[in-house]
Amino acid sequence: MSTFQAAAAHPASSASPSCFSFFSAIREKTRRHSRRRSLAPISDSDEAAKANGAKPEALSQPSPSPSLAVATTTAPAQVNSAPETTTSQFVPSRGPAASRLETLPFEIQALILAHAPTVEALRALVCASPRLHRVYVEDRLAILRGVVERGALGGFVVDARAACRSGTEAFQLGRTQASLWEFLEEYKQWLAGGGAGSEMGLEELMRMVRFQRGVVEPLAERYAAWALAALGSSPEEDPLSDTERRRIQRGFYRFQVFCNVCGFRGKGQSAEECIRGWESVDCLRVLSLFPAWQIEEILCVHAFVKDVYGGIFDRVAWDLDEERNPKYRDDPGWPNEFLELFSSPECRINTRSLDNMIRQGLTVLSNVLKITDHEELVQMVRCRIEGGTFGWADDDWITDIVGDLPQSRRFEQYYSERDAAQDRADKMPFDADAADMPPLAWVTYWRGEESNLFGYYVPGIWRRWGYVMWDAARLRASGAMRFLEIESRLDYWEPREDIREENWG
Repeated sequence: MSTFQAAAAHPASSASPSCFSFFSAIREKTRRHSRRRSLAPISDSDEAAKANGAKPEALSQPSPSPSLAVATTTAPAQVNSAPETTTSQFVPSRGPAASRLETLPFEIQALILAHAPTVEALRALVCASPRLHRVYVEDRLAILRGVVERGALGGFVVDARAACRSGTEAFQLGRTQASLWEFLEEYKQWLAGGGAGSEMGLEELMRMVRFQRGVVEPLAERYAAWALAALGSSPEEDPLSDTERRRIQRGFYRFQVFCNVCGFRGKGQSAEECIRGWESVDCLRVLSLFPAWQIEEILCVHAFVKDVYGGIFDRVAWDLDEERNPKYRDDPGWPNEFLELFSSPECRINTRSLDNMIRQGLTVLSNVLKITDHEELVQMVRCRIEGGTFGWADDDWITDIVGDLPQSRRFEQYYSERDAAQDRADKMPFDADAADMPPLAWVTYWRGEESNLFGYYVPGIWRRWGYVMWDAARLRASGAMRFLEIESRLDYWEPREDIREENWG
């Protein structure tokens, strides 16, 4: 048993005689405090809340000194903030275990709260005990930071912070080429282990948690069901592993960072001049912060977002058709080529309009998916398409950015250590499933040798089933592994050999 566990189980036995009386005094003060709280008058609203099985008003509303505002405060109205979510009304009963927890010293109680596995678990503990609520209020920054780093966002705190910081209104309106590259350099240092969590303030932590719970988690669940359906599986029948969930959510966060840096939210919401002069190779440098197989995670998320918006376009295309819908006959703004969502007679989707929606990021997608009224959906899509338009050409978004020509230019202009590993044909073994190691599908496709190629060099249809997201066991059980093994043995073109020959002779 660890020191922490022993102290939690037997606080008195782990303390020295000199501090025993101090702990006893603390416990006695806690008992008196609890008795005073239990005798304090309760407001009518609190009585009504208790009668309905809800928590008292004092814990359900944000205060000037927010105790649990992470779960109840509404985010600012910006693309990267989560929409309002309904929080759990569950309040655990206070049994003997809770009573014993209340007798522990303040420091140990704070440690226990900081090690809560999720924000909901922290919320349940704090709502269950006035004493623990007081501990949280007095040390909420350290406690919330501990929960975020160890549990709620464990494994992708750096990406969550980068997504939320680059999504603020101040960042978006103040974008310049210099500020973007400065941010990306800082992000690169965080990815290398530069301690991204040490300087986070309370408001930033709360913004990160809101975005995680309100946007990333629901979209990640939807993505898992969408991708696994193509494998003949489902997350209900075979729940996601921690590694799979981390890969998926990391892909969503990094997709959001890319949208925040290279995308455009609309006039008055994002500075646009800074990226007008960017070429595909500049956007590719943003993606190249990550290993190639993690870039493929982002591309899998992009495939999902495209598919979702494609379905939405199907639902609203007639309403926005300015030729067929009599509503627009006297519209002075007619015609608007971006509102023609499908070209005829081929009925191909309007990729420029699609990209205008996608580049605005995940919160727009999350909000669109929550709309149930058809007319409201039509107006939302129209507003976002028109607002996100400022004359970009077709080749300014992800699909063309990861083409062969931009990758060749990046290789020539910004040769990296990952390129060198590919040129040396370094071995890339698969040892076990780990979020920071190449997944089995990637290793198999590239025949166990390092590759810094992605996008154009990987069959796009594979992203429909999220090939880099899944653990080895799922790939084998679904039959996908057998398919990948056959594909890797076929005598297809080997682009790495061509690149080596072209550069080294």
